[in-house]
Amino acid sequence: MANYLRDFTSEAPVLSARRPTINEFFLSAYTLSIYTGCEIGCPYCDSWLFGDRPLNETVRIPLDLPQRLSAELKAVDRGDLIAITALSDPYQPAEQIYGVTRQTLQVIADHKQPCLLLTKSASVLEDVSLFQRINEGSLGIVMTTLLTMDPHLAEKLEGKAPPPAMRLEMLTELKRAGVPVGVALLPIMPYVNDTQSTLRAILRACATAGVDFVVWDYLHISNERHRSRVNEILARVGTFPHSYYRDIYQGQSTVSPDYRHDRDVELMNRCDGLNLEPRVPHRIYAGKLRPTNEAALLLRHSAFRDRVQGRDRVASIHRNLAEQIYAGDTRPAGLRESPIASTIREILDRGQ
Repeated sequence: MANYLRDFTSEAPVLSARRPTINEFFLSAYTLSIYTGCEIGCPYCDSWLFGDRPLNETVRIPLDLPQRLSAELKAVDRGDLIAITALSDPYQPAEQIYGVTRQTLQVIADHKQPCLLLTKSASVLEDVSLFQRINEGSLGIVMTTLLTMDPHLAEKLEGKAPPPAMRLEMLTELKRAGVPVGVALLPIMPYVNDTQSTLRAILRACATAGVDFVVWDYLHISNERHRSRVNEILARVGTFPHSYYRDIYQGQSTVSPDYRHDRDVELMNRCDGLNLEPRVPHRIYAGKLRPTNEAALLLRHSAFRDRVQGRDRVASIHRNLAEQIYAGDTRPAGLRESPIASTIREILDRGQ
């Protein structure tokens, strides 16, 4: 069990600064981390890099966070979505004692602020009525992370996290209650969970569970400290020489463009075959976000599909338009070049 340190005051803002570009995975303009430190402590998590002590050793409990958030929300647009996805799981064991996440969600519901929450814990089901309320007042989405459907591999990669099947059952119950749900295949780790059989099993399980969408991205190795942790993971799950990552990463922090493209094509094709959306579908957030945010997301999601399917010029146009519109330019000159210009124009006209 981690050490719990109760923290009543902090001069730092609760919310992140508003993002310079909208997050296409989580729809977010802001992020919020409730607990600092995470008792689940998945070994691949980037959060290990943000402290000198182990991530799962100490958890700080921000007892006044809900009150501070309420004050900060007075300056936040009601069409900006807040993603509770950063640094730690909001439903880690400390939540059963302190309930800070539940209080935070009550504040978000009271302010009718759009919210997306990422968790691996089935404890989220205890707050299903709160997510129903958030979704009825604005937009409330719950996501979970899946790296594999193999419980033995999952235990090696995710330690104390609930088994993958339990997480999908959790999403099924939330969807049955009318809450939009999705899966984050984060991260895809070369030689660990990137095989065709592993990816096929995850996507088939997601489709069977009826999740609304999946998103994915690749293991980010930001520095040598994290590289050492990745090498430990590789040693735990198999007999992979460290040199295996050289060709894939080519000395960079992320995978090579060729590796990314090949996996993206495979995943996209499998999603299409299963009628599984590879990003949050527009129907979920249509009319529930600030029009510039909604338009920017639709363009970013279109750009993703354009890139994977080889329409690089259109993908570039859509990415540039998304940045301009999110920044507040509702009459970008290049909009006429987009195949979805009429839809984007209709969305933006709602905000006039």
